[in-house]
Amino acid sequence: MFGEPAGTVRLLDAEPSLARGSDRQTLDRARERLIAEVRRIESGAWEDAAEQPASPICLGYLILDGAFTREIVLSNRPSIELLGPGDLIRPWVVPTPLDAMNVTDSWTLLSPGQVAILDHQVAEQAKDFPSIITALMDRVVARSRWLGFHLAVCQLPRVDHRLLLTFRYAAERWGIEGVDGVKIPIRLNHRSLAALIGARRPSITSAIGTLTEQGLIERSEDGTWTFFAADADPMAILAGIDDGSAKIGI
Repeated sequence: MFGEPAGTVRLLDAEPSLARGSDRQTLDRARERLIAEVRRIESGAWEDAAEQPASPICLGYLILDGAFTREIVLSNRPSIELLGPGDLIRPWVVPTPLDAMNVTDSWTLLSPGQVAILDHQVAEQAKDFPSIITALMDRVVARSRWLGFHLAVCQLPRVDHRLLLTFRYAAERWGIEGVDGVKIPIRLNHRSLAALIGARRPSITSAIGTLTEQGLIERSEDGTWTFFAADADPMAILAGIDDGSAKIGI
């Protein structure tokens, strides 16, 4: 099994939002019975991500903390999916056609993280709590919806627009409110940002300069970011950026 054992966790204590729609009595029973093993994974390449679970009946891994990336490389061009706390993943599931097309699929942790293993025991106990199973399915659907949004963002002609909307998304999902903006506690370098939004690194540098000059983002010395427009209408922000399409492109 991958990672270092880090004890166990009551699933509903780790993710209280999974309990929505449950009455108090059901909630109390579920809290006592739904206990998952926790594994800690260090930053860097997650070499064992695709390792098959011990039992074929496994709902997946629920990310408790840390920033994860799933990178697809096709014809030497990387594309990154960013994941974090609250996401439900099944990294051992890799469609066969990907291998046939020489597509590589790898996972990396940008910071140390922890996952709750929703194994066969959790799955068996969860049978008595269909509302919680539904909430877990919502996590899977939400991830697919984000990927649809991600695809739409990558179609925007201007890299600064793509970047701004990506920062907005990350700020809403994982941001920490501060007096000067929303802190995004994820270390994203230029290479990762380029792969995340389908751009080249020189274009990312130009786009970051544009957004920084506009006072919309700021990078900290530790590699994390602060977003300063979380409460503003994103479309109004985009419209307010001077047209630089001739300079900022793919």
